[in-house]
Amino acid sequence: MTQPLTPLSTRPAPLVDPRPFATGTPAARQSATAHRVYEALIAMWSTGVIEAGHDLGLFERLATGPATVPELAADLGADPRATRVLCDALVVYGVLERGDHGRFAMPADIAACLLADGLYSLAGKIFYDRTVAWDAWRGLADAVRRGPVDAHGDDQANQISDVDYEQLTGGINFWAPPIAELLAGWLRDAGWDARPGRTVLDVGCGTGIYSHLLLQAFPGATSTGLEAARIVPIADRQAGLLGVADRFTATACDFMSDPWPSGVDLALFVNIFHLQHPAAARRLLARSAAALAPDGVLCVVDHIVDREGPLDSPQDRFALLFAASMLATGGGGAHALADYDLWLAGAGLRRVALLDAPMHRVLFAARADAALPFRMDGAGR
Repeated sequence: MTQPLTPLSTRPAPLVDPRPFATGTPAARQSATAHRVYEALIAMWSTGVIEAGHDLGLFERLATGPATVPELAADLGADPRATRVLCDALVVYGVLERGDHGRFAMPADIAACLLADGLYSLAGKIFYDRTVAWDAWRGLADAVRRGPVDAHGDDQANQISDVDYEQLTGGINFWAPPIAELLAGWLRDAGWDARPGRTVLDVGCGTGIYSHLLLQAFPGATSTGLEAARIVPIADRQAGLLGVADRFTATACDFMSDPWPSGVDLALFVNIFHLQHPAAARRLLARSAAALAPDGVLCVVDHIVDREGPLDSPQDRFALLFAASMLATGGGGAHALADYDLWLAGAGLRRVALLDAPMHRVLFAARADAALPFRMDGAGR
């Protein structure tokens, strides 16, 4: 189950002091509510100052060492007073630190997130927001009126282009380490490493990061990643960087229609189902059932909503917001756990475990008639 996160310097302190609202009068309550909503409305300020730092080359400059405002302004070709304003704002959001003698510094973990060459860099996410997300969010009201359908009234698959997907796929690598650790731990508990030569089919593998981390955890396993042609070189290059190139093969294909390997031990779908409408999701699960070995396992890592619960977990809260993002950007959504169970049953599969990752849920399934040593988790989920 999910472990509490270590407090991060990037989690800013609240911007509203609640103490003056202690009187509890109607006016105080209404004002307190307005302050809370206002704080949500200005959340875009954090994006603005981070993107400005990115555009100016501030993060690349601070990666070489701390600097004063005059030094930064001179190096960036910027106004000194405005540079101080930006740096102060970035300190508020925990992106920069203010040290002695007026020098600003960037923590190493922040640098790894914001510099373009990091394995877990968010630079691709910034690019995606600039080219797709911000304009799409402005049209959310129209998307709500229209619904997630195409011109013919059919459910619409997500409309992300290959170019935008290429940028985004590297910008979400950061999700992988805790998820891969959960995957590997559950598979070990299920005896998955008792037999060498296990095979993984990573459908829509993106950069291949989940396969690569799993292959590091299981030295005898191999993985085949199915992905668009322009993404395959990225996945192959990263496999080399992570030392698993000899056991990872990326294959260019349309995974909705091209043939899949058969007899695989693990069919892995990470951040794939939220891009699909229900009919496409059912097709993918049917194809998975046909590809699995008799004792094979299906794993879906996605934003899965458990509508049978109170909807107050981090995973549910993020999934509900993510669904709004998918609606704005053109199709797909955060599907409900009950829907997955129905789709799995229709494909002759059954859910055998559900785990909580920091922002995702990890669903394991097997053949409905398989007698496997898999157990439900501690909550009976």
